[in-house]
Amino acid sequence: MSFRPFASLVPVLVLSAVLSACGASAGGSFGGGDGTRVATVGSSTLIVRAQLEDFTGRTAGEAVSRLRRRWLQATRGGNFADGPAFARVVIDGTARGDLEELDRIPADAVESMRYLSASDATTLYGTGFPGGVIEVTTRSR
Repeated sequence: MSFRPFASLVPVLVLSAVLSACGASAGGSFGGGDGTRVATVGSSTLIVRAQLEDFTGRTAGEAVSRLRRRWLQATRGGNFADGPAFARVVIDGTARGDLEELDRIPADAVESMRYLSASDATTLYGTGFPGGVIEVTTRSR
């Protein structure tokens, strides 16, 4: 029995393993050698502090508009007759109102923002959020 046909597979398997390891480490980076994990990259449903550093002197609304415009778009409400529904704003766990609330918050004061779909918002905050929620966590001072 000859192993020559399998010998050509070895470089392919090694390359595959290397690429898999690189892919697993790609994505959000976390820092802190003290065991803390600090996200420096958001996702389609998250904006983190590191991303907001470019918005010094601007509002959270401007940051969302530039980084996650989709969060500001209307969705069709639960009842077709109700028309489009926009996300509502929750700041530090308290429902605050419409998207205009984001323009009242300095981006410097925000630790993170997260978009929740209508179903996730209902699970966490109850009914009344057919457009979802933009959940804002402010920085501790």
